[in-house]
Amino acid sequence: MRLLKPVFWIPSLFLLLGCNNNSEDAEIDCSASDLSVSVVSSTKSDCDVPGSIVVEADGGEEPYSFSLDDLDFQGSETFDDLFAGQYTITVKDKLGCTAKVNFTLESEPTGIVLDLTSTNTPCGSSDGTIEAEANGGSGLLLFALGDGQFSESSVFSNLSQGEYQVTVKDEENCEVTKTIQVQTNTSLVADIMPIIQKDCAISGCHNGSQSPRLETNQEVIANAARIKSETQAGSMPRNGTLSDQEIVLIACWVDDGALNN
Repeated sequence: MRLLKPVFWIPSLFLLLGCNNNSEDAEIDCSASDLSVSVVSSTKSDCDVPGSIVVEADGGEEPYSFSLDDLDFQGSETFDDLFAGQYTITVKDKLGCTAKVNFTLESEPTGIVLDLTSTNTPCGSSDGTIEAEANGGSGLLLFALGDGQFSESSVFSNLSQGEYQVTVKDEENCEVTKTIQVQTNTSLVADIMPIIQKDCAISGCHNGSQSPRLETNQEVIANAARIKSETQAGSMPRNGTLSDQEIVLIACWVDDGALNN
């Protein structure tokens, strides 16, 4: 009897073992993460001359990305073109875990300090508000939302979800502008995962049969932009069973920043 040469069966055995060793990724427990972020330096702002903040992350798993006031994440640890006021810096690591730190950027004596706060609006509604609080500068301070007219009113109402710019100016036309987001607080756990589990992460689809897998919070977060795009286009799920309300909810959650909430 002629023996088979090892070259024929070793690769097959390797492939077999390789398939058997595949395992599902465990759900990440971010509550046990040691991820942290701190401010290491800052430059004060003065009138219409902006300052900056430099941050540093530690713990978790690299690479890190950083966000200012829940706006878009970036790879850089430096935030430029900032005016005096309170800021929230968020770091996100490779696993999707986050940590935050609050920081007050100071102003030179002649500068204006502007702080913004917002209240959320229900998904699909326009009930959000932004309130501006400012001091410093010279004389009476006036406020404007976006390209709107300046007035003494510092409260802006009837706002839908999205990013807004508020500008304050003094009597010497020194202007300071900051950006803030009105969110909906659509919940991943309560609102989005039930939709995914009912219509997407099902047998023969995104339960592992098709890419991407959408069975865990982290998998859904990692594919948030794609999920929004395909549900808006009607190409996901394939059977087209999502209601208009479910499609809007997914878009609201993604536009809020695809939070793990």
